[in-house]
Amino acid sequence: MGAREDLLAIPDEFLRHGRIGHAALVHMDFLDAPKRWWTGYGDLEVGGFTWQGLGDLISISPIETSYEVSAQDVTFELAATPEMLALALAAKSRVRDRSVTISCELFAMEDVSVGPNDIQRGQPVASPFSMFSGTMQRMPWKAEGPNSRTIQLECHGLFLRRNAAALGLWNDSDQKARYFGDKGFERLPIYANDYETRWRG
Repeated sequence: MGAREDLLAIPDEFLRHGRIGHAALVHMDFLDAPKRWWTGYGDLEVGGFTWQGLGDLISISPIETSYEVSAQDVTFELAATPEMLALALAAKSRVRDRSVTISCELFAMEDVSVGPNDIQRGQPVASPFSMFSGTMQRMPWKAEGPNSRTIQLECHGLFLRRNAAALGLWNDSDQKARYFGDKGFERLPIYANDYETRWRG
């Protein structure tokens, strides 16, 4: 049963009660160390997985919800733990272009009796439904003194380049994907900033 069917299956009496909370479930597929977080405290068993409460996750930038296809970006702010710093330093190989998903889970905010069933406070209700799917990109970090460090994780939505032709950029990676081993664009970046060629006669 899909998320829509799960939501429709929630008893009306519970929905009318109005004591429903929600939390974000985040899966980041870091190479060799995938992480599952949720924006609460303690471990949470949902969808056959264990989600770590809060963990290193601090905040998520606002996510637009609409029925339109969106190319929105999302930015996470992470705690500067040794593990996160190691990932930031190795972002090109362990983070960039790997998948990230954000789902929403509904919870009962207090004990509710619905017909013959009791829903306990904090109990997940229905299946999580997807709010964002994309790929992880840069992981910029900065330190301001010995006690203040911040790490961000920038993520692109799956439809970021939906209007671009496949391999449509004039850069080294696209050229090598078109023609393996071609070196025609390797030196292109050095010509981007007022590069001057001097010819010798």
